[in-house]
Amino acid sequence: MTIVTCAGATATRAAACTGGCSVDPALRAHHDRLLTVEHDADEMIELMELAVTWGELEYDDQPLVGPDQWVEFAATHIWVDAERAERIFSLASDIAARSTARVRVAA
Repeated sequence: MTIVTCAGATATRAAACTGGCSVDPALRAHHDRLLTVEHDADEMIELMELAVTWGELEYDDQPLVGPDQWVEFAATHIWVDAERAERIFSLASDIAARSTARVRVAA
């Protein structure tokens, strides 16, 4: 089997915190996973699944950075492509808000 890579592929730089990062240390594991959504498709899918189900499932007992913090999270970190990171977190935040609104209307 031959594995083919893109000729222009380079090592992926990791996102990093700025001085403005205020995520609770208890949420560090989820924080660190969120830092990978820019280049890890599986983590981006996990974020979108979390957003879609945010209003339907109980996440109160899980150490997660919530949707109300995602846009700020994107703004307080250094990304390879800041515009792409902003789009990812804004979209996820919008999806979570719609999920929550849909559950309220159904109740």
